[in-house]
Amino acid sequence: MGLNTNMTRHLMMTDARLAWLLDSIDELHTAIADGELASVTTLSEAEVVGMLHELMYTAREALDEIEAQRTAQTPRLKLIRKSS
Repeated sequence: MGLNTNMTRHLMMTDARLAWLLDSIDELHTAIADGELASVTTLSEAEVVGMLHELMYTAREALDEIEAQRTAQTPRLKLIRKSS
């Protein structure tokens, strides 16, 4: 079952999907900046704010995971005293 889950995750995170996500958030930002939030969503302003905070939290968590894995994979060098 683990392999199937990993394949599903892999297929879900394509360049196109991530680009779509960024475009969607950019369109939301434009609507908000133009004072037209109601034209792009039926959610209340408070709901949109909550979702945006959740998106930022989740994105930060993903970045932290990537950085933690990168750090864990970086070999650490040790200085060894040369014997005389």
